[in-house]
Amino acid sequence: MIHEPATLATDMLLALLGGWLAWRLRKRVTSNNSAAIWWCRALLAMAASALVGGLYHGFAPNFHAAVDGVWWRLVLSLICVMGLTMEVSLIHEIAPAWPGWMRVVVVKFLLSVAAVIVWPDFRVAMADYGLAMLAWVAAALILRRGWSIWMLSGVGLSAVAGWVQQSGLGLWPGFNHNDVFHVIQAMAVVGFYRAGCGLGLKHHRCERC
Repeated sequence: MIHEPATLATDMLLALLGGWLAWRLRKRVTSNNSAAIWWCRALLAMAASALVGGLYHGFAPNFHAAVDGVWWRLVLSLICVMGLTMEVSLIHEIAPAWPGWMRVVVVKFLLSVAAVIVWPDFRVAMADYGLAMLAWVAAALILRRGWSIWMLSGVGLSAVAGWVQQSGLGLWPGFNHNDVFHVIQAMAVVGFYRAGCGLGLKHHRCERC
């Protein structure tokens, strides 16, 4: 039996969009453009979390509560992976010569995964990738590079999506707050893709995205 069909469908569409844009971006950047490559991985992590999350909403209620709990924690952990990859991309974009930052984000990731295992609440995962997005906002405002406006657009739409998800605001009974969240997040992903097209261009070449 399929539960929450609209949530399953919108999550699958979000996963397909993220995976396709990650593939498209990877085809357009050089292999030594670490910032853009890690951004591809962030898009893939987002796609993976949407895929596993959609399957969770659609099918997890059919399984034992223990399976449900492990499944949901996996979804939240994949969201934390997205936060990690976004942060590693930022390090390669602005401070590749500072290896200490890499250790900081790895420790943050491990703490976040531990947190979602103990407290499997979506807000914990949101806080993790939210911090990564705030770091990108700061970089965009300070550096004002070609990707800045797209990054700010992506983060802004993600913030709106997060607010909708937490508010419980749906359009109608069959299209709930999670579904609206996915639709807005899809628009944010397009902005993130466009931002990724500009990463590393200070030193590397990217074809027209």
